[in-house]
Amino acid sequence: MEKLAEGRFEEMLSYSEQRLECLAHDQIWKGKGTELDPFIIENANILGHSILITRTSLCISFINCNFDHAQFEGCQNIILKNCAVRKLVLSRCERFGIDSSYISNLDISRANRIYFRDSIIIDFTTQYKINNITFKDCQINDEFQDSVLKKIYKRHYSRIKGELISSIIIFSAIVFYRVFYTYYIFNSSDIINLILFIGLIFAILTFVIYSLYLKYLIKKKHRKISILNNKNTLPTF
Repeated sequence: MEKLAEGRFEEMLSYSEQRLECLAHDQIWKGKGTELDPFIIENANILGHSILITRTSLCISFINCNFDHAQFEGCQNIILKNCAVRKLVLSRCERFGIDSSYISNLDISRANRIYFRDSIIIDFTTQYKINNITFKDCQINDEFQDSVLKKIYKRHYSRIKGELISSIIIFSAIVFYRVFYTYYIFNSSDIINLILFIGLIFAILTFVIYSLYLKYLIKKKHRKISILNNKNTLPTF
């Protein structure tokens, strides 16, 4: 990973999908911009050190590149590998990979299917809806780690909890209606009432067990993310 020059500042350059395709053609980039043969931008300042890429589904791999500011809005199929970025902004991005990279400041919003592997992340900002973010063998500060895990737990737990509680309420209403109807009106009891009660208990136990299992999964994810406490050990630009 190369070091960036200290105190450098560049005006942000904006790139649309059409402009990227023109550059790829004029500069003869490696690849075709497809999933099987992505464009390769490697060890070169082709786009500049401060870039904004918007609304592209081209498959692009940035390899061994350094950026002061890299902002991606509405992008898909982008990979950063062995890159150093002072400020990385991902907004409305999908299928975005960061591999073996150093991110000084990360800002994610409305992102889906973002994958981090073997990377270092120092500071962060998360906004709005974030789905399916994976961290593997990453070094992340404690605050970011806790924030991500809480979002994962809250999203899945809230959705499943709502579904299970709704089902339990409906099922409970059926059970108590039948019990009241058969026992108090006809003063009788049958095996169906017993089965319904057992079903209600089973539904409640399912909700409790799933909640505990989900907490276990979150803790398991937590153990897979290495915690970085000493920022002085990080590489510098």
